[in-house]
Amino acid sequence: MIKTYLLDYNGIKHHTDTLPWNSNALINDLGLKPILNIMASGDEFLLKNSTAFLLNSADSIDEIVYRQEILKDFIENNEIALKIYEIASSFLKEAQKQFFWFSNNESLSMQISIDVLKLFAKQMDQIREIMSIIGEKIKSKGLKKFNHVVTEVFHSEYMQEILNNLERLQFKDGITLSVSLGMGNEGKDYILHKPGVKKKNIKKIMGETIEQHYTYTLADRDISGGEEIVDIRNRGIRSAAMALKKSAENSMKFFKDLRCEIGFYLASLNLLEEIKKRSGRYCFPEPLEIGTDKLRFNGLYELGLMLATKSTVVPNNIDGCDKRLFVITGTNRGGKSTFLRSIGQAQLLMQCGMFVPAESFISSIVTGIFTHFKHEEDITMERGKFDDELSMMNDIAAYIRKNGMLLFNESFSSTNTREGSEIAMQITNALLENGIRIFFVSHLYEFASAMMDQNDTSSMFLIAERTNAGEHTYKIIQGSPSVTGHGMDLYKKIFNTSG
Repeated sequence: MIKTYLLDYNGIKHHTDTLPWNSNALINDLGLKPILNIMASGDEFLLKNSTAFLLNSADSIDEIVYRQEILKDFIENNEIALKIYEIASSFLKEAQKQFFWFSNNESLSMQISIDVLKLFAKQMDQIREIMSIIGEKIKSKGLKKFNHVVTEVFHSEYMQEILNNLERLQFKDGITLSVSLGMGNEGKDYILHKPGVKKKNIKKIMGETIEQHYTYTLADRDISGGEEIVDIRNRGIRSAAMALKKSAENSMKFFKDLRCEIGFYLASLNLLEEIKKRSGRYCFPEPLEIGTDKLRFNGLYELGLMLATKSTVVPNNIDGCDKRLFVITGTNRGGKSTFLRSIGQAQLLMQCGMFVPAESFISSIVTGIFTHFKHEEDITMERGKFDDELSMMNDIAAYIRKNGMLLFNESFSSTNTREGSEIAMQITNALLENGIRIFFVSHLYEFASAMMDQNDTSSMFLIAERTNAGEHTYKIIQGSPSVTGHGMDLYKKIFNTSG
């Protein structure tokens, strides 16, 4: 099996189309659609591919950094990824047309396989030529290994030898078989001899005793005889046809993997180009070991919002190392949900091997990312909002593992304040005991103050900043939960009075 080595050093990691069970929730709650649309740039395959990569996180530092280094190489040589993607897509489009006609007829199967392998050789020549342009510029281990595959393993001399053998397997001068006779003089033990043996050397195969009466000439109108000859031919080339089909399938698998993996890097470049157009900041994050509870960033902003609104988004800075619980409170429209989405987006981007929208970002890897956001009431009216929230929490509990990350946004606020606070506190403590990193945006003052009263050094409390005049800055800063709803500020704003 041919390996690309574009996802991990040993070529073991393979791309998957399978999405996590909560993929729709992640996409909607974290505002990922604008990000994915920019990554796809109108390409349906890239949209599906980017979604799978973004939502299926890598879980090791080595793998994340391995992808980051490859992406940096492609950033330095940004046309290469597009060219290789186009070559892989072109091969698959043509090869799949050929594979559509595969049948149990060995002769037809062999010819289709030959055509696919010839196309494989042609496309590999093009990739080899492209890689030769940047060969000396490559810095990443991954792209160096890929370059070795296309330039050294499948070097031009080797590919030419393959093409020569494929030409011989066309059997333009007929085929030479050795067959033994079994019960009832039925043929068995078919052996296909090397193509290209000249007729004058047939005695070397059959021996010196061959005479004219060992030959048989088929009559022009002998239909049944012709069918038997075709059957004999098919039985004779069956092993060769099966081997060629397997090789053709391997070549298809290689280009399918290549299109997926190069597609991921191409989509990342599409996103980066859009970020640069909007003068957005980005950095390659530093992933840390699972369970170390590290999180520190400067200038982190909500990328989906910036892409969707084409406006400036306020960045935030947090040093939350050695913290496992983050409770965010404050008035509406202060930037709390935006801040929450930026955390989830950044963690996903980091763990698939990409850059993040920040000046700097350090975070420990998590085993999974989950969201529990307040949604509209069930339109089927089968259950109320609070029942829906509990059901959602039950689903999350079935999947979340130690060192996972859970983002709550106004959860359990659909019941009365006291009941909602008690439920939120019990669930949060249970999750913390099981090693879950939690971000909780809430208006439940009783919950927030109760969590603060626990005086746990692994907790951090944040608020939406406001000026002395009551204006939102959309900054999230460290601060204690406040009981006030800022009603007086709202009154002053509406009635334009200082009294």
